[in-house]
Amino acid sequence: MEYRDKYDVVIVGAGPGGLRCAEVLGASGKNVLIIEKNEMIGPKICAGGLTRKAISYLHNIGMPEDIIENTFDGIVFRKGGMRTRINFGSIFLYTINRKNLGQWQLGKLHDMKNVAVSSGTMVTKITKEHVIIGKSQKIQYDFLVGADGSNSIVRRFLGIPTKRLGVAYQYIMPLSKKFSDIEIIFESNLFHAWYAWIFPYAKTLSIGTGYFPKIMPAEKSKKKFMKWLDKEKISIENVPMEAHPINCDYRGHHFGNVFLAGDAAGATSGFSGEGIYQALIFGGEIAQIILNPQHKSKKISEVLREKRIHEAMLLFLILSGPFRNCIFYLVVSAVRIPWCGRILLRIMS
Repeated sequence: MEYRDKYDVVIVGAGPGGLRCAEVLGASGKNVLIIEKNEMIGPKICAGGLTRKAISYLHNIGMPEDIIENTFDGIVFRKGGMRTRINFGSIFLYTINRKNLGQWQLGKLHDMKNVAVSSGTMVTKITKEHVIIGKSQKIQYDFLVGADGSNSIVRRFLGIPTKRLGVAYQYIMPLSKKFSDIEIIFESNLFHAWYAWIFPYAKTLSIGTGYFPKIMPAEKSKKKFMKWLDKEKISIENVPMEAHPINCDYRGHHFGNVFLAGDAAGATSGFSGEGIYQALIFGGEIAQIILNPQHKSKKISEVLREKRIHEAMLLFLILSGPFRNCIFYLVVSAVRIPWCGRILLRIMS
């Protein structure tokens, strides 16, 4: 494609945050270029779980119902042989297909002649005034937004370290009648301070877990996960493993004329693993700051406040050591009391 010599805003990364940022800026008349390294916009290794607040946000910006794959009026927490189902009384959790979400967001930009999207394109260098794509194509910008995931080139350009990096991995399998709810499995001896999950979609099932490499090496995590799968009699024969990093190391999002959104900013919750909602909020609010430098984002403040609570809970579990399993038993027991279940869900979502 042909590029302008300069754009008002260059956005690196066409995930939920980058696309939302482009939509808001494009609707306000800014000349925007989105650069995405992948050929196809949308697909990403992701469990695809969303809470009501995320779906509400997406509905408010026009998301059609067919983006939603499955809906849930409850969630199951498990520890050992103990199983507790919290019934919300209404739909509260959802699963979506990331490809469909990304393609819908991309479609909202098609009629914006001031927004250009370049997929299958690598940013190879960044300076204070321009980005270089490929070997030598130089493009100037007034503002730069890094929405390019956990391994963000924009974050590296800013010299911001990433010390709290997690890894999530999953197996996508055919949907089984055995699993009709979202399930969260706590087992300290297997998953340390995190958990395993089971997320049903329309026709498939995501079964996975996560770990922090500084706490548990990759091979050890996988070995323990295989042990759990065997115990559950879940076969992953001929099913490929999908893995991706999760950056939960937030160190700011506004650096002069450069911004970070979503995983690039470390906005993802290290406790729940939720990241789509945070990316959407950061993308939309960064656009508002670019349009109005005096804009004070209450939405980002709310996301960061919730993130701090999650980080405190995760640190507590990490430091609990041999008492962690007792805590998990207490949690799964306590959520049988309706008000305790509501409090936990409010904290997690």
